[in-house]
Amino acid sequence: MIRPDIHGILSASPEERPAVLEGCWLDADQTQALAATNPVSILEGDGQAFRELPGWLARHAAQFPAGGAMGYLSYELARTFEVVDLPFDPAIPDFSLAYYSKIDRLPSHTEEVAHPDPPASSHILQGFNKERFVADVEWIRVYIAAGDIYQANLTQRFAARLDGLRPEDIYGRLAGSRTPMRAFLKTPHATVISHSPERFFRVRGNRILASPIKGTLARSGDPAEDARRRQRLLASAKDLAENVMIVDLLRNDLGRVCRYDSIDSQLWELQELPHLFHLVSHVEGELKPEAGPDEIFRALFPCGSITGAPKIRAMEVLAEIEHAPRGISMGAIGIIMGAPGSPGFAMDFNVAIRTITVRDQIAEFNVGCGIVYDSEPEAEYEEMLLKARPLVEALGLDAADVHRVTDVAPTFRSAG
Repeated sequence: MIRPDIHGILSASPEERPAVLEGCWLDADQTQALAATNPVSILEGDGQAFRELPGWLARHAAQFPAGGAMGYLSYELARTFEVVDLPFDPAIPDFSLAYYSKIDRLPSHTEEVAHPDPPASSHILQGFNKERFVADVEWIRVYIAAGDIYQANLTQRFAARLDGLRPEDIYGRLAGSRTPMRAFLKTPHATVISHSPERFFRVRGNRILASPIKGTLARSGDPAEDARRRQRLLASAKDLAENVMIVDLLRNDLGRVCRYDSIDSQLWELQELPHLFHLVSHVEGELKPEAGPDEIFRALFPCGSITGAPKIRAMEVLAEIEHAPRGISMGAIGIIMGAPGSPGFAMDFNVAIRTITVRDQIAEFNVGCGIVYDSEPEAEYEEMLLKARPLVEALGLDAADVHRVTDVAPTFRSAG
């Protein structure tokens, strides 16, 4: 079936596995979207299935040179790459990649998509309250004081019943944000709506670029005050140090697949989004000849910006504190094109922050913030709610609803 525009792609059935990437993916700009439906092959499952990735990509790239793979890796796939005990949800594959015979470049959303009186979700739930959050921050500070970790990215789970609100309506409401790494995936297991501002890594030929985010400050809406806030973020010793900490972690991770003397960093670019400012740094290097997609994922996944440092110990601490799987949220979403090792080979993945997973008319997402020893729990709590705001609003709710919620069950369904 021909689907000539983004709206046609978004409305395709789960069996057709529509996939849309909008923003700054590969060499696209904000005027283009990468989109596809009806894949020729699916590779998904656990770590055992992931071992098939190199051969699966090579076969399909040779057969479909205009095509590519799009999909996600859940946070819990990390237990395949490292010895770390993570809770997981057996109802969602650890990863899911679909290979499409052709990737279309279509006109992107130019503004928020209007829908006639779409229903709002009835209520939003948090699996935590402010007191619990403050206690979790204090536990992380105990681990930091003991020398176990330097930083940890604590996340909290939100959930909402949609009551008829369609995933494509939610995605449309986010379209006007111009967030640089937006994504929409629909599969028989779940629909994924990503509003991510963060690039995990991009590969072009033998070059790889990672762009971690650390450092966030709310915008005021007043130009003069926003100018002051830009300078405040750029002068924040805590945020700059936290950013450098994650840059160092990523330099180390990239050193596993790059010529180490080729790795270079550019620090502290200011990224502006409608509600907030971010500090973004860039780490780039030249890949070793033997570094294919599987080696890259094994070296880098999950992104250090959503774990902490050192990575493995931070993941262990977070699993102990958070108790529930993160799922696709905090994993990665992206695209792979061309044959590994060829000049045209390309990969681009976001960090799946601010990412909603919808199953059975229930939307769930995690939002996090980086905790260091001198973190102020109240400020971190407000930062976490600030990041949740666009997702809450896309669900048809007022952002103030988040502040009114008290402690509830962590999710609507039990975790495996």
